[in-house]
Amino acid sequence: MNSPRRASLLMMVLLGAMPAAAQSTSAPGDGAELVTDRPDFTESSQVMDRGWFQFESGVSYEGDGGDLRSLTVPSALMRIGLGHQTELRIGGDGLLSERMGGIRASGHSDIEIGAKTSLIRQGTTAFDLAVIPMVSLPIGAERFTSGGVDPTLKVTWGKDLRAGFGLAGNVNLSSLSDDTGRFHQEAVSLSLGHALVRGWSGYAEVFGFSRLAPGESAAWTVNGGATFALGRHGQFDLEVGRGLTAAAPDWFVGAGLAIRGAFGDQ
Repeated sequence: MNSPRRASLLMMVLLGAMPAAAQSTSAPGDGAELVTDRPDFTESSQVMDRGWFQFESGVSYEGDGGDLRSLTVPSALMRIGLGHQTELRIGGDGLLSERMGGIRASGHSDIEIGAKTSLIRQGTTAFDLAVIPMVSLPIGAERFTSGGVDPTLKVTWGKDLRAGFGLAGNVNLSSLSDDTGRFHQEAVSLSLGHALVRGWSGYAEVFGFSRLAPGESAAWTVNGGATFALGRHGQFDLEVGRGLTAAAPDWFVGAGLAIRGAFGDQ
C-alpha cells in the first residue's frame, strides 16, 4: 500500500448484492450473486471465474488529528478470473489529497499487484478459505509513496450463519516501508452482514492494525455500511467508520460502485 495509514482504507469500492461478509458461497459467474471486496475492510474468500472480470472503485473522505482532511479517489481494484480457483488483482488508491492548516498536498498512490486463490469452498466444509499474496510497488508521488517494495499476505475466511447472516474475517501480515526503514505490521478484521430490504444489504465490522507506523500503538476502527444491488452485475455502496484508538483515523465516510462482466462469450 502507498503508506501504512492508507492501508486501513484501500479496500473499499463498486457493484453487487451484499458486502463481503454476507455473500452467498456461489462462484461469481453469470447467474451467481455479485461478491465484492468492498465497502468493508474485510476481503471476501470468493474468487472470480475464468473469463470474468470485476471492477470495484470508490471515494473516501477521512478526518484525523484536528484539521487534517484526506480525500482518496478512485481507490480502484480490478479482479480478473484466471481459472484454477485463482484471480489476478491490480489496485491502488489513485489520487490522494491532504489538507492541514490550510496547506494542501496531492499526488498519485503506489500500485498493488497480487492474486487470490481459493483453498476451501463452503459446501464441502463449514467455511470458505482463501489466500491473497500481493506486493505494493513504489511508483507513487513522493509524499504518498512508501518508497519500498512492500509484500503482504492476507488469509481470508467466510461462513454462512443461520437466519441469513454471514460472518467473515481476515488476518494480514505485511512488511512495510517508511522514511525510517522497514517494519512489520499485522492486521485482523471481523465483519457481520445481513440482507435488508428490496436489494439493500448491511454490515457491521471491526478491524485493527498492530501499528500504522514504527513506534505507534495499535489502531482499531469500527465501521458499518450498506450496499444496493444494481441488477445481477452491479452494486452501489455507502460506508462510515470511526476510530476506537488514538492511532486510528478519527472518522471516515465513503461511497462506491462495482461492475462485473465477461471477456467475450461466456
